[in-house]
Amino acid sequence: MYSKGPSPDKIIPGKESSRPPIFSPELSALLTSPHSRTTKPLNKSEIITPRNLPTRANPLSDDARLYGPLSKRRQVNIRWRQFKAETKKLFPPLGAHVTDAVIKDGKSQSRVLHGKLEHLENVEGAVGELCRGPTKTRRERNDNINESPAPLIYRHPSRWVRRRYRWLLSRSPRLVYRSDNFVSVQMSPRSFSPYQKSAVYLPEVDRTTETWFRKPIVTKCHNSD
Repeated sequence: MYSKGPSPDKIIPGKESSRPPIFSPELSALLTSPHSRTTKPLNKSEIITPRNLPTRANPLSDDARLYGPLSKRRQVNIRWRQFKAETKKLFPPLGAHVTDAVIKDGKSQSRVLHGKLEHLENVEGAVGELCRGPTKTRRERNDNINESPAPLIYRHPSRWVRRRYRWLLSRSPRLVYRSDNFVSVQMSPRSFSPYQKSAVYLPEVDRTTETWFRKPIVTKCHNSD
């Protein structure tokens, strides 16, 4: 994941160790996604130019003309220091999904990272559904006594264990590949995430409630005479 892509040019001529770090598409997606980090994600521009790189690194800038250009060795150190610091903040992906296969020369090709997706599916099964619907009253249960019971969905009986599993899922990002070589990061819908929409926790709307929502609202207008 850290070594894909062409090697960048040397910053210091003749020094092989002065090459900047390589940011593969997978690593760039993890660094710029809020789902795979413990801190604020990077912008795409900050991958090319570190946020703490002085403007003197650009020889055409005003600071470089006034104070002189920035040392090339310092540029190398700043880039590698950011690379090591930011990669330590990442949650390692445990697997990858391919949304649609790539068709080339009549053959189907796909890119998949070797991961433990079956383990994540087992954890999601133990978490179960996030919303099981509101509790019915005794009168509602007696009125619907002839209805077929809802299918039982397995989940772990301990709420503490389910919350620990959701915490584990929030630290297990997944890489998603598309046919246009675009890589994105997704989280399990059953994980703890501050970016998760509250609509996930709402139960599905039944037919009676949907009909009530679609009824037109009639307002009475009072004439002020």
